[in-house]
Order: sequence, then C-alpha cells, then structure tokens
Amino acid sequence: MRRRRIWQFPFVTTLIVVAALSTGCGHSAAPGPTTTSTSSTAPQPTSSTTPATSAPANPDSGVSQGQTYGITIISIDGATPDNRGRWHGRAAQLSGGDPRVADAFNNASRASANGQIEPVRAAADPDAEWLLELNPTLTFRPTAIAELIVGVYSARHAAHPTNSVSTIAIDSRTAKPITLADLFRNQQDGLNRLAEQTKIIFPQVYGGSTPDEEGTRPIADNFANWIPTSAGMELHFNDYQFGHGLPVITVPWSALTDVLAPDMLALTHD
Repeated sequence: MRRRRIWQFPFVTTLIVVAALSTGCGHSAAPGPTTTSTSSTAPQPTSSTTPATSAPANPDSGVSQGQTYGITIISIDGATPDNRGRWHGRAAQLSGGDPRVADAFNNASRASANGQIEPVRAAADPDAEWLLELNPTLTFRPTAIAELIVGVYSARHAAHPTNSVSTIAIDSRTAKPITLADLFRNQQDGLNRLAEQTKIIFPQVYGGSTPDEEGTRPIADNFANWIPTSAGMELHFNDYQFGHGLPVITVPWSALTDVLAPDMLALTHD
C-alpha cells in the first residue's frame, strides 16, 4: 500500500487587485443561501444575512471590462438550535457596473459561502461545540472578477482546525462563470498540463520531492479552485489534498497559453 506523504502548510490567503477590466470565474455547484422556518416541535437552525460589521482587507471598488463595481462584504451568520454549532460567513457583493455581471457574481458568491457552510452543518457532531468562519478575497482582472473564500472550522477538543476553500470567477464580458471546460480548448489537455506543472512548481514552493500522486491526478476535482491573476492561474488546493493545510501555487500563463481556449487568452493580459 502506498504511503501518503504528509505536508504541513501555513494558513494562506492572498489578495491581488488589478484596477483594470475584469473577468470572473465561477464555482457555483454549491446550494445558495437558504431560509429556514421554525417549528414548536422541531426547532431548525437559524441563519441571517447582514452587512458585516468588520471585514477582511478588500478594496471598496474594482474595475473590470471598463465598468466600476462597488464592493460590500456581507455576513452569513447562524447557529444550530442548541447554539453548540455556529458559523460566521463573509461573502462579497457587487453593486454598480454591469448589472448582469453583478448579479451573476453575487449569486455565485453566496452559493460559494453556503457551499462551505452546509456540509459542515450536515456532518458536525451534535455533541461537539464548533465554529466555522469564512473570509473572502477579491481579484479584479481586465476580463474577470474572482473571489476566494477561505474557511476555518474549529471544534472543541479537536487536535487542530480544519480548513476549507472555494473560488468563483465570473467573465465580465459575458456575465457567466468561467469553468475549467470554458478555460481550455480541451478540458483534459488543460488538466494534464496543470498536473504536470503542479509536479514541477510544488516542490519549488514548498520543498521536498514531487507531491502525492493522488492529489496531482489530472481530474477536475483536484484543480477546481483557482483564480486568474497577473502572474498566472493561481491554484488553491484542498485541506489534506497533500496533507493538512491549504497550499497555493501559481502556474504561469506562459505554460498554459497553448491549451487555453482562444477567448480566454484575454485573461493573460493586464
């Protein structure tokens, strides 16, 4: 049986803002915000969405595709009926600019946050006290607007917190999410390239030998979380994909241009 290499990574969050045109890339398979009702016989978890009183460092506005968008960080807070489990989620919301783009981003952002909250609620030990906190970071590109949401789940008596991550990217030209299938001429060719580059870049960033083979397999799940940056395609890996932590690497655009879809080459330009 192959022994899985354990890597330790620091908790990493990045902020990259480019005041120019933007494209956003979406990961929106997660359910959107839910509204729950209460019953005298079976109390339900409570949840609320309000403007955040304190927010992580994000700009007040950004520009993409020649449109200026205002940025508000909202809170998605809630608790289990016995208040032993609590979540404090933050997600970005856009205003102004192209209303189609703002709506697409806002819906995807809420879905991304709820996509981290709902699995924790469903799987949490009912006898444990726990807290889930989510924080967003925005990236504006000339043809896309992207968001990274990083979560930290802490449970009483647990050995250490567990991290989670999700990303969205919305094309600011079309107001549509940018999926891996959209990004590459051929999705499998693109995944093969990402796997190859990860095996090269990962040891350069974190040291050691080539990372765990299972985590670098050229499948969509291994490379689902990414954002476009000036330097390249920034990949965010899941907790325990290579051990505990959220490693981040950037694959330079120069290593991807021949496999990108023609209309996605705009992502490589500032």
